[in-house]
Amino acid sequence: MGKYIIRALKYLVKLAILLALVFFLMRRSDTASGSIIEIFSTLKGQLFAAAVLIWCIFYPKLEFVRRHSNYDMGTRKAAIIRALNAGGMTLFTEEENRMVFHGSALRRLWWLYEDAVTITPSLEGGINIEGPRRFVMEAQQRIPNYVQNEE
Repeated sequence: MGKYIIRALKYLVKLAILLALVFFLMRRSDTASGSIIEIFSTLKGQLFAAAVLIWCIFYPKLEFVRRHSNYDMGTRKAAIIRALNAGGMTLFTEEENRMVFHGSALRRLWWLYEDAVTITPSLEGGINIEGPRRFVMEAQQRIPNYVQNEE
């Protein structure tokens, strides 16, 4: 639960910075009249702020997923590593039953250091891929191609 709250707060800060940047650019280009305080004192502004807050609360539940794939981590380890490397991920830590991949420094900063893709063996056989939805789906689509090329 603690990780969920931290992810939600990180996303709230990221959105606040992006919104502040948009408002700053609007003020600099004279396309916005009034200040930020005036904008958020109206009903529409308050509804917008509430919508952003609600989105930030539900974002971690929607964005971070775990998917199952039917490949053995022990025998297909090299193919799994090559597949994630092709997607811009590099192996960060490797333990006996766990591999953690991260993106480049810029990607990590943009994702607020929540870009880790973790691969662990599954109890049903195969592997579990866990992390941000985008990266997990990319890995799940790449791994079969690299496993086929290995055979």
